Amino acid sequence: MSDQPSPLGPGLRAAIRDARVPEPDHRGLMPLDAARAWLAGRTVYEQGSGALVEGTYVLESDTTWAALLSLADAAEFTAHARRLRWRTHVRGHGNLSLVERYGDGVLPWLSGRVDEHGVLHDVPWCVLPCLLACGTAEAFDVAARVRAVDRRIDAAPWRPDGGDTDVLCSWVVRHPDPGYRLLAVRADGDATAAAAIGELFRTDPEGTARRLTAAVGEQAATGLLDRLGLAVPPLPAAVRAVLDAAPVCDVAAGEPLALRELDEVFADGLGPMWDNANYYCAAMRMTGYVVPGGGDGLVFQSVVTGLGDYGVHLEFHRFGCGLPAGPLWGAQQELLSEEEAERLVTAAEGEPVRLPNGLVRLAARDAERLGRMDAMMLALTADRAARDCAFLDGDQLREATGLPATARELFTLDAWAHPDMGEQPPSEAEDIVLAAAALRTRRAITRSVTGKSREEHLRERDQILGGWA
Repeated sequence: MSDQPSPLGPGLRAAIRDARVPEPDHRGLMPLDAARAWLAGRTVYEQGSGALVEGTYVLESDTTWAALLSLADAAEFTAHARRLRWRTHVRGHGNLSLVERYGDGVLPWLSGRVDEHGVLHDVPWCVLPCLLACGTAEAFDVAARVRAVDRRIDAAPWRPDGGDTDVLCSWVVRHPDPGYRLLAVRADGDATAAAAIGELFRTDPEGTARRLTAAVGEQAATGLLDRLGLAVPPLPAAVRAVLDAAPVCDVAAGEPLALRELDEVFADGLGPMWDNANYYCAAMRMTGYVVPGGGDGLVFQSVVTGLGDYGVHLEFHRFGCGLPAGPLWGAQQELLSEEEAERLVTAAEGEPVRLPNGLVRLAARDAERLGRMDAMMLALTADRAARDCAFLDGDQLREATGLPATARELFTLDAWAHPDMGEQPPSEAEDIVLAAAALRTRRAITRSVTGKSREEHLRERDQILGGWA
């Protein structure tokens, strides 16, 4: 990532919009003189007072952040940021506007947020996301120093226990090139690199071994793992049986899906869920894509409603394919408007409903117990034929989620044991392990190990949450 301004980045646009900058300059940012004037003599980044501007409540911190993003270059930003006492966070927990604006030029400031004890002071809370977004060897070195993350304002210095490598592992998974190569070449003389390999291997033995092999060659990778005492265990017998029964797809090998990506997103509560108390999920589908010579991936589609919007939507979660992992909020598609859904919950059974890939006849049952909205959504996704109408097909899904044009659908599953929030991590879930192994071995599986249906997931949801309506 170069040290060049990128005024069209989404985080940067949001920062300028949140500050309601009255007259952006030719860069789309706060005029340079205005930014410098605002920051002159300012020593604290704090929320401050606010005022309603064009329908938005703009805080002092919003203006300060916009000014920091509008300076001439990364060096000027760093000079200002280093003298500020950070007393509040910026808007947006995963805010990447700094990297969008200044690229890897922000690394000197990010590095300074790691103290002598290895504690990364993630204040503002965009420090860690920005570090993880920088893909250079210098960023690797900063991540390798981190032993703990602290988001508390004005936290007193403290020394973490042990040699945690969580941040380094997260960085490597996001930047397999050069991440795995740097781990491999440093592991023999660097305890931190060796520990990170061990942690990545524990979560995903086969995937880690494959990525190390791709980075340094089979002989070097095998020798390294032998010296570290790491051996890839056999897949569970049930997983192996499903794979052996599936045909092999003739597609060139790609970069393996990293199960740690799923673990991180699910641990943050951002994975697709059956048991989310704020949403009702009526159906979920998992599609595996292989990319010749590229990164393989998984995409989850969910038919959901909730949080005051009683329309029905299709939501997407994407993992792998060399793209940022997690929910794709901007790609959400409306299946039924709120008005249409409201009409259908009282409609007579048998009414046809148009979905993305065909008509489904509404035959809602058990509305007294489930609630009319639940019953209507379940009726629209009642069987495989109905779900094929509601969900996007492989080509539509590839386009909607921004996958590479060469991505090829390998398998689609509607029944698997899905690791919801509070359960085991995806890397330990048998059906997710199967999905990752199918991608790596190019096996076009047609079933999961468990065959757990959506009805079973919904019964569990009802037991946990007591229903929806």
